[in-house]
Amino acid sequence: MRKVLFLASIAFALMGCANALSNKATKNFDYQTPEIQKQVDELYNKMTVEERAAQIFGLRPGALMTNGKLSLEKCREKIPHGVGHICQYACALDMSANELRDFVRDLQNYLINETPHGIPAIFHEEAISGMAAKGATIYPQQLGVACTWNPELARLKTQQTAKTMRAVGGTFALSPMVDIIRSAHWARLEESYGEDPYLTAVMGGAFVDGLQNGDWKNGIAACTKHLLGYGGGSKLSWKEIYEEILFPHEVAMRQYGSKVVMTSYGNFKSEPAVASDTLLNQILRGYLEFDGLVVSDYGAVGYLSQSDHEKLKVTAAKSLNAGNDIELPSNSNYQFLPELLEKGLIDEIRFEKAVKLALTLKARLGLLDKNPNLYQEGNLNLDPPADRKTAYELACQSIVMLKNDGTLPLKKENKMIALVGPNANTFWCMLGDYTYQSMQAFWWGGEIDPNDPKIVCLYDALKEKAGTNFMLGYERGCDWSAKNEVSIVRSGDPRTQKLDLMLAESSDPTDWNKAINLASKSDVIVAALGENTLLVGEARNRNGIRLPGDQERFLQELIATGKPVVLVMFGGRPMPLGDIADDCAAILHAWFPGEEGGNAVADVLLGNVNPSGKLVLLILKSIRKKKSAITADVPMTTLLILLVTDFHTLLSNTATWLFLKR
Repeated sequence: MRKVLFLASIAFALMGCANALSNKATKNFDYQTPEIQKQVDELYNKMTVEERAAQIFGLRPGALMTNGKLSLEKCREKIPHGVGHICQYACALDMSANELRDFVRDLQNYLINETPHGIPAIFHEEAISGMAAKGATIYPQQLGVACTWNPELARLKTQQTAKTMRAVGGTFALSPMVDIIRSAHWARLEESYGEDPYLTAVMGGAFVDGLQNGDWKNGIAACTKHLLGYGGGSKLSWKEIYEEILFPHEVAMRQYGSKVVMTSYGNFKSEPAVASDTLLNQILRGYLEFDGLVVSDYGAVGYLSQSDHEKLKVTAAKSLNAGNDIELPSNSNYQFLPELLEKGLIDEIRFEKAVKLALTLKARLGLLDKNPNLYQEGNLNLDPPADRKTAYELACQSIVMLKNDGTLPLKKENKMIALVGPNANTFWCMLGDYTYQSMQAFWWGGEIDPNDPKIVCLYDALKEKAGTNFMLGYERGCDWSAKNEVSIVRSGDPRTQKLDLMLAESSDPTDWNKAINLASKSDVIVAALGENTLLVGEARNRNGIRLPGDQERFLQELIATGKPVVLVMFGGRPMPLGDIADDCAAILHAWFPGEEGGNAVADVLLGNVNPSGKLVLLILKSIRKKKSAITADVPMTTLLILLVTDFHTLLSNTATWLFLKR
């Protein structure tokens, strides 16, 4: 009977997702209204070729700074004709909210007062886990949000993100990522909503809807990425491409009015995606009737030609002519557009369309208004209580209980708790890639303050919440990973060519024997294991996908004590456990749960919160050659899995459910 009730509850959740997607009240709109077209045409006709070209490239903030401050001299030197975008302007800067807002204010004042037509820039930033800015709320990583199966809460999250971004001058987000990922080996899996196109479309649509909020002059323009098949291979069939891989983009565009899309670094059917006529014209602007803006992934245009100037010109022409409107994050290629136009190597109609599409985005965002809304005055707080509450609720609902023999919730007879493992007392396991902290540490080598905003680790949360009912002991026990286990992927992304590998560090003593001794004297063991943000994410490559380093052997020794072991796995991918799973009393997957992750996990362990997360991808028990994912063993005694095999089946609100038993 319990199984029937559980199946019914999940079925109702699925129906709720279906209803969210089938809502007749579409949020789509024509990108260019007659009024905006008139405004853009008049502005375009007043501009020189150089001023027009300036609108279809971006710059990083550091290019305009000296000694950590905005330099008007550099502005006059590098952007005398204006600029389209200021790229990743928050995650690259170690600035408080007020300092960041003031930087935006000063740069916008330069553009308004000292460039020929006074056109403000679009300041854009990453936003999959909230705005990637110092002090801003850190929500769970997108894979965890998917496990909530709660599009309404996901929508609330991006509504709050939009307010944060607007406060510090942001108007455009390089999010959401709606790639369909079916390989746990791909490092960017954690940014996705998992392996199912329908759920990805529902959650991605909610993301776009909340971020844009029906009013771009107060909301934030979304950007779906990556077009197309990124992380899924270039050998996809046309059926897969149209029915599965393209579907989340199509929903975001047709139903929720997403008007910006980013291409990938990879190839599409043997053509570079950033310069693919098949992808950009036949599929995107043809089949999808997309009337919005195409932006490149960072450095993707320049990557086609490396540093050879003549090749830079060729690839600039190739990308623009094929339909890539804006080059990010610089003008390494598009700086040659005026010259290429003069030589007749650029299609003038295509150039005009790209510039007008870029100006239309600024008009839509209110940047071309007489009194544009560019930032918020006063003292700013980017992590208000309401946003932290949403982060906590998302974290609670994202946690998936993979197994429980009755040990959870922890009971008073389990008086002595041994909390062990490299993820027990650290903020690093709470953060996914493209958070401010991850970007600062991995890409820029910056220092991280875990109190700005406050990132709650599991040890602190459990110590506070356990109170006098339990005695809590802690030992780290083992490191995250072994030497040479992680490497930087240096292909496809020019940013990684000179990047040095940085690994997270812990100041806690790491004594294996002390941890095992503590565990042997306890009533129950909570083992906090898995990955951290520097072991998984863009340009990070692990040798395998099991628990990293010596964590698996550490877990085996904990089990050998004979005490019940509750395994809490953090990380950005499913990690096969093999037969070890059979010997764990309980298993929770917490993913990268954000700033409130410690509180959420502690409340699940103590029974204050019922774990309600549901998997969005298959977790294998072990990796065996010549064995399909569906028939492979799973890492738990019993597991409910939604087998998503047919989009049309989902549309009719029916699904195939299977109880897999060992």
